[in-house]
Amino acid sequence: MNREERIRNAIKPFLPPGTEHRLAKQIVDHRCHLTITRERKTKAGDYRHPYGNQGHRISVNGTLNPYAFLITLVHEMAHLVTWEQNRNRVKPHGKEWKDAFKLEMQPYLTEGVFPKDVLSELKRHMRSPLSATSRDLNLVRVLKSYDEPNAQVFLEDVPFNSEFTLGNKRFVKGEQLRKRFRCTEVGTGKVYLVSSIAEVLTD
Repeated sequence: MNREERIRNAIKPFLPPGTEHRLAKQIVDHRCHLTITRERKTKAGDYRHPYGNQGHRISVNGTLNPYAFLITLVHEMAHLVTWEQNRNRVKPHGKEWKDAFKLEMQPYLTEGVFPKDVLSELKRHMRSPLSATSRDLNLVRVLKSYDEPNAQVFLEDVPFNSEFTLGNKRFVKGEQLRKRFRCTEVGTGKVYLVSSIAEVLTD
């Protein structure tokens, strides 16, 4: 079994069926090292350009559902392509990266890869991609619907003035300020602005 076959078999369980072939070939062709990690609260994926004796490195959270995993991996591959074409001469999420992301995502924008609802939101998102999928609230909501069921809910679905847990802190949900809610920490009275799509626990 060659390297491409090993990579293809390793990433196949994390992706929509059939998408592993093209991605495995890209990883090999670009001499990229892919790491599938445990869940990271602060990011879904990461790209690091070659440095010293190390080549391209990409990491993606293995806890993402297949559609979110694919989007994240292609997002990071676009960073790789942008670096190869421009090195450090352009902004990380500037026009060059957006163009690369659109080009890299194009082969996957079909109903054979994504469900209709995800595909519709993703096509809209790709008109002008944001630096992180998590910043696109509508896309996050539709992707979340394909996660394995768990006890967490979006903060926007918690009733006003109700208590919830985020991390190891307890809060009371307050008024909405655009895409965030003013939330008061129980016990200290400190006020935080929390994203409407933060995943929280309720009693």
